[in-house]
Amino acid sequence: MKVAFISSILIASTLSYGAYGDKFERADTAMNLANATVQTATNQTPMPQVKQVKISIKDATLKAINRIRTTNQFCAKATRPLIWNEGLYQVTKEHTIDMAANNMLKHDGSGSQTDVTAQNLRLNRGSHFYERVNQRENSKKILSGELVVAVSQNSYQTPRDILYYWINRPNDCKVIMDPRFSDVALSKVINKKTGRAYWTLMLAGRNKKK
Repeated sequence: MKVAFISSILIASTLSYGAYGDKFERADTAMNLANATVQTATNQTPMPQVKQVKISIKDATLKAINRIRTTNQFCAKATRPLIWNEGLYQVTKEHTIDMAANNMLKHDGSGSQTDVTAQNLRLNRGSHFYERVNQRENSKKILSGELVVAVSQNSYQTPRDILYYWINRPNDCKVIMDPRFSDVALSKVINKKTGRAYWTLMLAGRNKKK
């Protein structure tokens, strides 16, 4: 059985491209959200002290996407919240690293050393997204979809930022709001040489057809 997926989700969104560069950083660790601050004041301190609070990409993604999904959007009515899927996160991280390292924006992998799935499967081409999913999940039994984007690292810096970018695009909005999805993962990788930030969002749900 071939993997089931929604055709409209295979849409690459891009703002611009930069020159080739192989330096990048993984978004494994906690990210700073612009609005994630806590102000505290005491009698001894006349001015409030601002403490930066770090939040994991998992928590930031779930908070933002579930706020979106549980609210009516222009493309769809409110639907159920999502849960984080660590296996899908590894899939998104692999592809986001691959895109950043090879300065590309597409759903197929590069076929190079950073395309881990292509190397594992000994493909003579770049990996397809469902092949990457199948390395972690049984892609024959799930619906899955992927959104990718590349932006300046100084814009759309948080999961909330990038999700609201996508939700304002009609086709991407339909993907994010699809009630058949139950799981989600999001990763971000920055190419330090070009200053480009690459994002990969993956959603999945159990296919009702057996």
